[in-house]
Amino acid sequence: MRYTSATLPSVIASPALAGRGDPAGLLRRLAPRNDTLRGLLLLTVALLLAGAVRAQSVSWDPPGGSLGLNQMTELSLVFQDCSPDGDAVSLPRVDGLVFGTPTVGQQRSFSFGLGGNRGSSTTTFTYPARPTRKGPVRIPAFEIETNKGRLKVAEAAFTVEDAPSAGSGGVTLSDLAIATLSTPKTNLWAGEVFQVTHQLSIVRNRYNGLDPAVQWQPAPIVADDWSKPSLAETVVRGERRAVNTQTTRAYAKEPGRYTLGPTSQVVSLVVGTSGYGPFAAPIAEPRQLLTQPVDLNVRPLPPPPSGYTGAVGSFTFTSKIVPLSGAVNEPITWTIELAGTGNWPDIAGLPAREVSNDFSVVQPKSKRTMKDGALFEGVLSEDVVLVPTRTGAYTLGPVRFTYFDPQAGAYKTLSTDTVTVTVGGAAGQAATQPSIGAPRFMTPPESTPSLPELPAAVPPAPPEKLPRDPLPTGESGLAPWPVRTLVWACLLSSVLCPLIVWLVLAAVRSLRTDPQRRRREAKRRLAAILAELQSAMGPSTAASNRLRDWQQETAVLWGLTHAAPGTPLVHAGVAARARDAAAAWTKLWQEADRALHGPVAPLPADWLLRAEGALRAVRVPGWPPFSLFAARNLLPMLLLGLVFLAPTDARADTTADAYKRGDFATAEKTWRATLDTTPRDWAARHNLGLALAQQDRWAEATAQWTSAFLHHPAADATRWNLALGLQHSGMAPPELVEFSRAEGAHGLARLASPGGWQRALVGASLLLAAGLSLLLLNGYRHLGGWTKPVALLASLAAVLLAGTATFSLHTYGQLAHPDVALVWKASVLHSIPTDADAAQKTSPLSAGSIAVVDRTFLGWSRLLFPAGQTGWVRTDDLQMLYR
Repeated sequence: MRYTSATLPSVIASPALAGRGDPAGLLRRLAPRNDTLRGLLLLTVALLLAGAVRAQSVSWDPPGGSLGLNQMTELSLVFQDCSPDGDAVSLPRVDGLVFGTPTVGQQRSFSFGLGGNRGSSTTTFTYPARPTRKGPVRIPAFEIETNKGRLKVAEAAFTVEDAPSAGSGGVTLSDLAIATLSTPKTNLWAGEVFQVTHQLSIVRNRYNGLDPAVQWQPAPIVADDWSKPSLAETVVRGERRAVNTQTTRAYAKEPGRYTLGPTSQVVSLVVGTSGYGPFAAPIAEPRQLLTQPVDLNVRPLPPPPSGYTGAVGSFTFTSKIVPLSGAVNEPITWTIELAGTGNWPDIAGLPAREVSNDFSVVQPKSKRTMKDGALFEGVLSEDVVLVPTRTGAYTLGPVRFTYFDPQAGAYKTLSTDTVTVTVGGAAGQAATQPSIGAPRFMTPPESTPSLPELPAAVPPAPPEKLPRDPLPTGESGLAPWPVRTLVWACLLSSVLCPLIVWLVLAAVRSLRTDPQRRRREAKRRLAAILAELQSAMGPSTAASNRLRDWQQETAVLWGLTHAAPGTPLVHAGVAARARDAAAAWTKLWQEADRALHGPVAPLPADWLLRAEGALRAVRVPGWPPFSLFAARNLLPMLLLGLVFLAPTDARADTTADAYKRGDFATAEKTWRATLDTTPRDWAARHNLGLALAQQDRWAEATAQWTSAFLHHPAADATRWNLALGLQHSGMAPPELVEFSRAEGAHGLARLASPGGWQRALVGASLLLAAGLSLLLLNGYRHLGGWTKPVALLASLAAVLLAGTATFSLHTYGQLAHPDVALVWKASVLHSIPTDADAAQKTSPLSAGSIAVVDRTFLGWSRLLFPAGQTGWVRTDDLQMLYR
């Protein structure tokens, strides 16, 4: 901000201004009377003469300089008076420089000039960056889309040198800290699980902390998660050192030569102190420690015996039969269990069992239970229910399981004991000889209903709380027209308007119901996605998101209705519409799948060209205009007109009538249709919850009542039904229980919805601005002395309102997020959005969990929990609370 007021005093003091530049001599009269106003006037004129027009730009800060090898530093991409077009920025790939996830900051300032007040905004993306090689490193110039158009980012050049030593006296980083990666042995068998140890040794008085995350790409080796850091102390050559150890387990599926690592981990080292004496404080800097790679030789297994299914490790195999004697048609349970440590991801199931065909066998289901946080240690059990149909003595077993023991270097076979089961009959029934054959499988028998037992006599209890009556959904009234307008409206509406509206609605319906509409839209979106992929190629989050969007729109283009179609389904779907294009689209899909879900496998260099060519070759029929005259498009409007023209007593019952006569399914369907068009209608959500509760679907009802409460918590009906739903559904999220109790802060917060408190915060800002404006007007003597107390009261009220609103929004917490969702039934949280990969990490997800949906993909939604945990869950298991 520049001030150009050096010549102003002489101008104001000049008497010549009274007749020329100063109308009525205003400046000449004000200056002698009030020195304060004179100073303010000088400052105002100076600010008006200052200010400069600043062009939009994007640049690196710093634009160059020196960087330390393997040392974390911060590079900022600064957007001046503009912002990126989208949430993410795609950076060019830089050889020798690794970027991390950026933090985003915004700043706004104001300047004053001849053109008036000007605002200036700065948006900064600060990237943690780590150089990986010495020498010159250049970030090439590139273009980026912003809200002000496409702008060019100039090149940034750096020189990478050895990182400064962590101290003085010529001490190098390797003298202070060293990282090692080791395994118990380097000659292994295919499928053998082995331990990997990552260890940091740091001089004790230089240790300040570490990042527990070990950066490692184990693929193609399958590895478990790293253990938690284990810190200990030791003495090496008379020097005390802190030793941090983390371990994991891994195995290689196929024989061959492999290389582990290198791994990297960030540590914080003390490099000096600031201050003196008791005020001295350590100065710490992050350092990246790398390990040397470890070479492994994985040998193939010897020729397997018959019955071997691929298990490698150390196992136990047990069998249990209960009971050993029974009667005809009484079930016998035969349980076998495999437990131990080994290559569990490759173990598909348990060996088959043979029983007499005199048994009806309930189809068994395997249960796999893995140790918490372990990928290679677990139990696999299977229960078979045998129902004898004839009497006699039967032999069950043995069952054999063969695995390879890597410690012994040989195959071993575990066998269960042979057990005899005696089946008797009713009195006088002769025993028969069992017949041998294949087992007969059947579905589990339905439980036979038994007669209810009469309860003990007790005094009658008060009736339980019941759902309240439905509320009328939102409707707006109409004001009367003048007589002349009414006459013209009647004339036009009787002939012309109905015809025009009819044809327009028929055309809209024709467009909406056109079977090729979604394919045309998908083709347009695919073209846009491929254009975005041109600038986002590489292993980045933006490229992965665009690639997932490409798969989703491809499924729509070819009419694939499966949530996660595989390659055979894609080939069949494309071949049904364009046989010649099936091979090309199937290959593109397979390569995209490999890049998204497989090991590190970038897209082929010509993938984009082939994808664009395949898209151009697709021909989707356009909309036929004459289809609006089809009966399916004209008849719905005719029927609708007949309904409205019919007498009032002949119209269909309202949704509330359907609810009152007990047709809850119809009421549910209609209220769901209402919410599809007006998702913020809290009364419709309240009513939908009533219809669901009447069908004993309390969990879904509670989800709808929660949404109604968050839209309008001041209504007595929403509070009542929220408490009722929590009582019957078994869900008890702490946030909702506290709001239902309305104690303390939650009682204050539920006076308004999160949206209401947000608008109150905006109102408080306006009220504060009004108070400050009154003080300015009083200072310039445009208003009387009453303005000061009024302004102070307004400012105080604004501060109190803003504080109350902020406190209430904090009380709502994540319930105030527009994308918050409630898990209304018990589900499973997946690490990747698919049910097909059995090796992925999963976790049970309890009903009543509350999280934010930050991404969706082919029928899946990614949940973001307050602690930072993320995971994918089926969208059908969620209820969005605000949409």
